[in-house]
Amino acid sequence: MPQVRIIAKNFMDMVASLPAIKLDMLYRNQFICEAILRSLPPLAKKYVLQMLYIDVPITSKSLMEWVLADGSSKHKVAIDRLIQLRILEVVDRKKETTYKLNPTFQTNLRKHLVYGGILPREPMPSSVTARLPTVEELDEYALDKWERFLLQLISPGQAETATSFSSSMMRIFQRGLIRQREKEAPRLTESGFQFLLMDTNAQLWYIIREYISNSEEQGVDQADLIAFLLELSFHTSGQAYNINTLTDDQRVMIKDLADLGLVKLQQVP
Repeated sequence: MPQVRIIAKNFMDMVASLPAIKLDMLYRNQFICEAILRSLPPLAKKYVLQMLYIDVPITSKSLMEWVLADGSSKHKVAIDRLIQLRILEVVDRKKETTYKLNPTFQTNLRKHLVYGGILPREPMPSSVTARLPTVEELDEYALDKWERFLLQLISPGQAETATSFSSSMMRIFQRGLIRQREKEAPRLTESGFQFLLMDTNAQLWYIIREYISNSEEQGVDQADLIAFLLELSFHTSGQAYNINTLTDDQRVMIKDLADLGLVKLQQVP
């Protein structure tokens, strides 16, 4: 069976790094199946859709017949990605390798494409929400929250207000970025300086990656956190959603995301 090493360079690499049992749990959610499908390379999407209603294993030779003459490298990338995400299961036989779709993923993606589905959460009606911020106001809010978080991260003594992140989580974020010796003020490491030179998207991904990777130390299941983040991708930017529909763990997560400027919390009048 092909062995595919996973290095978490992006969000879907984090998904792929989950144990098989947790990936299968994610695939019970139809919207998560759609989110995963959207993330795939174009050729991988094509393979999934072509195999969606095929219930028997397909030989590697048959798959190669779907590939253009100059597409072998893209074919390998697509197959590797599908195997990493356990969307494609490999069956090694004596004569040749065959592939089949993960039954849980296949069943729930079929249902979603045929019947559609109810969104994880519907926006609240405007009659019961506070005034919704404009796109410009949301951008300003996000920038302000992110700058406050960076100050708390790099120079905790200078931050006017602390975030809701636990001290243990902040130490995880600071690990490798800040060095502090006994009786000395904290100092940026070389990695810390490199972090400050990154663009905001790269900085944010670094923090989100550490947040996900160390979530279980904070008592939050990694698969549940990833599932919640994927669900949020179906929310409409600028719309209001009821926080009372969230579980206790999800409320903790949403407050953390608000501290990063990704979510804005408002009181209903």
